[in-house]
Amino acid sequence: MKQTTITVTLSVLLSVSIVFGTAQAGLWEKATSLLDTTVSATSFAIEAKGWNLRGYEFVTPTGARCVSMTGTQKGGLSCDFTKDWTKRED
Repeated sequence: MKQTTITVTLSVLLSVSIVFGTAQAGLWEKATSLLDTTVSATSFAIEAKGWNLRGYEFVTPTGARCVSMTGTQKGGLSCDFTKDWTKRED
């Protein structure tokens, strides 16, 4: 019975180490950001000759409106902190 328990424990540890060792999905990054706040974003495409550009617009939990532009080689982020974009103007 003792030998069976040791064998099962070693098998489980070996299996877990193989899974964690070969994972390609950034397991540590996912585990450390598990409880982070998620902000919804609106994406849009930009037509430009010879470039693959993407744009994302989102409002942070602190109320800043940000626009992120991402391309094949460079990207940028611009945020407007002058107004609380989470509040509606009626």
